[in-house]
Amino acid sequence: MKLTSRGELALKAVLELAKVEHSDPAGLPAAEIARRCNASVKFLEQVLARLKSGGFVVSRLGARGGYRLARDPEEIFVGEVSRLIDGPLAPAPCASVTQHRTCDWCADETTCVLKSVWTEVRDAVATVMDGVSFGELVRRAEAQEQARGRYYI
Repeated sequence: MKLTSRGELALKAVLELAKVEHSDPAGLPAAEIARRCNASVKFLEQVLARLKSGGFVVSRLGARGGYRLARDPEEIFVGEVSRLIDGPLAPAPCASVTQHRTCDWCADETTCVLKSVWTEVRDAVATVMDGVSFGELVRRAEAQEQARGRYYI
């Protein structure tokens, strides 16, 4: 598993859209998402294009246009966004479910004792990432802001 800057930005962008899902039906312009994520608009637009082709966001053109989530935040999970942008969650190719291949350094996968470790790591990461929805992340963000005494809607 690798988390690239592109993958991190995708997760942050989906989270920002999830935060405004019920309060702003028009969504957010790319420039506003970029500002909130501390990213360049150009880089963000590349990420948004991938999220759009993956079915996570939709866009609307025009003065009142912007991006919004294609599904309810409760139905979008961290793991699926991460896989779309960064690929499999497995730490080694032999443990990948979707892109399995023998590791370059392995002479015989059937006798490799490390494969079981990589599979356990993959399963643990998938359990966490596939168990956290963006709706849950919004609630966590709200709780953090309330704890700091600076919650804004």
